Amino acid sequence: MYLDHRVTAKITRILEQIDMSALLMDSTGAVVLPEGDNRQLTLPDQLRRDPTTPMVYGGVTLIGTDDRQPLYICLHGDSAEVRNCAILCAELINMLVHVDLGQATREQAVRLMLRGEVEGAELESLAAEHNMPMEKNRCVMYFYSGQVSTEDASTILEGVLDPENDVLTEVGRHSLALTKALSDEVDFESLLQMAEAVENSFLMETGQPVYIGVSEPRDDLALIAEAFDEARSAINIGRVYNSSGTIFFYNRLLLERFLYDLPADSSARYSSQIFNRQTAKLFNDEMLHTIETFFENSLNLSETARKLYIHRNTLVYRLEKVQRAIGLDLRSFDDAVTFKMMMLLGKNTQPRKNRI
Repeated sequence: MYLDHRVTAKITRILEQIDMSALLMDSTGAVVLPEGDNRQLTLPDQLRRDPTTPMVYGGVTLIGTDDRQPLYICLHGDSAEVRNCAILCAELINMLVHVDLGQATREQAVRLMLRGEVEGAELESLAAEHNMPMEKNRCVMYFYSGQVSTEDASTILEGVLDPENDVLTEVGRHSLALTKALSDEVDFESLLQMAEAVENSFLMETGQPVYIGVSEPRDDLALIAEAFDEARSAINIGRVYNSSGTIFFYNRLLLERFLYDLPADSSARYSSQIFNRQTAKLFNDEMLHTIETFFENSLNLSETARKLYIHRNTLVYRLEKVQRAIGLDLRSFDDAVTFKMMMLLGKNTQPRKNRI
């Protein structure tokens, strides 16, 4: 369950009134409050089975806010007074985090839809109340910038919104989701231009990069939660295989999505056929940059040499050096594909960047 910054501020004030150490955790046991506490705690199975009944565990009192999608409160102490305080806190927080569907704003309604927290008749009722047609072509664009507040990011994104058909929603401490209306003929080039414009605006106004994930289109609002998952996954997957990229389209990551699902041990076994101790000196940063630039320029020797500011013969020499070492001629399409696959598999075995 996501807590926007307004709700987080209210819960913080509640916890600050308690004369004892207090933590708020999500369903995985990750500490949500106090902010900056990055611990991941293990929640007892008994608490997960019956979250709304206070439980004493190792000198602390634990309780969940509700039965369906609980947040968990941890108070230091195990007395009856602590127990009663935990129950009261859970009730107060539960009232804060659960939106009254009859009074939900458009942003709150869309957040519930994106998170898959409403469906069926509830979803159709919210859509009708906020004048959102169920059948309309849409995609989700996910924006993440770890150093920029959602308030500042919202201001930057206002310029690309169609207020009548688009909805911008806060979905994380540094994340926003744009439910973007599309024409029947989806123009991905226009979406790319829009994403690039947003990227440039972030750099100009904040000096910070923004990661952008774009889902495949959906023509049914009931499927918008799937699009939301795709947009977020596009960033998480894209960052593994393209460390310099910031804009990722889910439908253009087919190979990367396939590799992402492969077991790490299988990936390492195949990648090590090329990348190992014997070839470590050959495949230094300069050589890998040369090869990646060669691939980016469709195996064009002259264009690659121009981009690298080296002589064409120097590039040929480097590629022939690779061929002598591993037997693959990267000027050949088939050999280039084999090398590219092994290189990506190697990235699949590295520790993955923090997921958003």
